[in-house]
Amino acid sequence: MKCLLALLILVSSTVVCAQSRIVSVDAFDLAYSGGLVFQTHKGDDEDKDVSKFRFNLNFAQNFMDYVGLMWKAKINFNREDVDFGSNDSLESSYGAAGGFLYNFQSEDVKNSILVSALVGIERASYEIGNQDSESGFNVYLDLEAGKRWDLGQYSVANISYAPTVAVNFKRYGGDIRDEYYTSAYELRLNFLKFDVLF
Repeated sequence: MKCLLALLILVSSTVVCAQSRIVSVDAFDLAYSGGLVFQTHKGDDEDKDVSKFRFNLNFAQNFMDYVGLMWKAKINFNREDVDFGSNDSLESSYGAAGGFLYNFQSEDVKNSILVSALVGIERASYEIGNQDSESGFNVYLDLEAGKRWDLGQYSVANISYAPTVAVNFKRYGGDIRDEYYTSAYELRLNFLKFDVLF
């Protein structure tokens, strides 16, 4: 799904400036969720049915007046539905984030070391077991660092292999904070991540 969106953005672009825009295709999310997944686990007593949907897209655009600095945006929609007797659960969230990305080798972005910081908000709804659905707004901070390696030019786009290490800090809000979770942190090793530069 993300690859398709990245290709649509590339095809629909009419003005192309070399390495002034970056779309990140994060294969960690794609591999983790499969984009759209349907699972059935057969059991002696009850079957467990799981459906997952994940959509995450990152986009960065350079500032003409600041060498190496870009603004960065991310949108996401995630949903996981588990049907397993009294252990049913439904978790869904959608949100957006914004921040900055810095390329240390601004003269060669496609081979650059990079760091980024994003602050975001998401609307989430959780329903676990026989409990009522709880919802709220969660606030999060994403910090990421990595290195790009140029894989070559394809039509109007340049593809770079861009593995990163990312840390996410989240503060839950609303009824979610009262009933389920207060905060969370996550460490990611994005070893299959590609940046499409155009």
